[in-house]
Amino acid sequence: MQKSTLRYFPIALFSSVMGLAAVTMAARQIEITYDTNHITSTILISITSLWFLFNLLVFIYRLLFFPKEVKQEFSHPIQMNFFAAISISFLLLATIYAPLFESFSYIVWGIGAVLQLSFTLIFLHNLIWKEAFDFNHFTPLSFLPIVGNLVVPIGGSFHVHEQINWFFFGFGILFSVIYIAFLFNRLFFKNPLPPKMLPTIFILMAPPALAFIAYTNIRGTIDIFSNILFGIALFIGLLLLLQLRQIFTNPFALPYWALLFPSGAMTIATIIMHRETDFLFYAVLNVLQMFGLVLFALYLSWKTIELAREGKLCAPEQ
Repeated sequence: MQKSTLRYFPIALFSSVMGLAAVTMAARQIEITYDTNHITSTILISITSLWFLFNLLVFIYRLLFFPKEVKQEFSHPIQMNFFAAISISFLLLATIYAPLFESFSYIVWGIGAVLQLSFTLIFLHNLIWKEAFDFNHFTPLSFLPIVGNLVVPIGGSFHVHEQINWFFFGFGILFSVIYIAFLFNRLFFKNPLPPKMLPTIFILMAPPALAFIAYTNIRGTIDIFSNILFGIALFIGLLLLLQLRQIFTNPFALPYWALLFPSGAMTIATIIMHRETDFLFYAVLNVLQMFGLVLFALYLSWKTIELAREGKLCAPEQ
């Protein structure tokens, strides 16, 4: 890949790392639930780790040699949200590594947690003081800096005191509720999302699904609140399924990767519910979700490779 091409390597591709990590975690949960070997998840861990490392190295390269472009992305009211995908990728990988390499997982988690808190504070500060932001800039991508705080306790439950996990969980839940209200206001009463951004609406499913996983990890059990969180996530998932036809009428673009991570989070939540409740409906549902998750992953990977082959992957954002 040429130097000039790397100038415009999309930071949005970190969302693909998030998606693949969620698929890996879902596969691992399936293996644990049905007491099978871990060959599939091991292969997926390797693929996800290498893809993350590639994206991270390219980002560092751009940061060193093309700082102007990176700064422009960080100042852009929509593109800046993808920086939180970096910290979320660290946190998801730390969760994947935890049962295998505990010490290494702790280091990766620590980096992710510090980055996540930093991005959240910076983004909220910018929203308060920067006049350049407009309500039309608020999209489902705006959830990324907030949703990441609900990922922190998932891996953090292996490594740190529960008070730290409750800290991240608490303000992650608070701002998720606020942001959901903002998003519905945008969807119902303001200008519709641009067609290219429609797939990002799936991010709406991530907060309740991640909150359920995080809460269950911290508490170690299923209770009334976790059931409420799961029910909310399931309802939003059903609502989003009705939007797939409209979403797939638009040409493929990198925001399509926003489908995978929330779908993976919902799949993991359903697998946990099945394991904890032994409810047959959840058993059927998690198989269907896992099948759909794999199809999503294959489709998105194929279309992204096509973009790269056509020379459209690394281009200035319009």
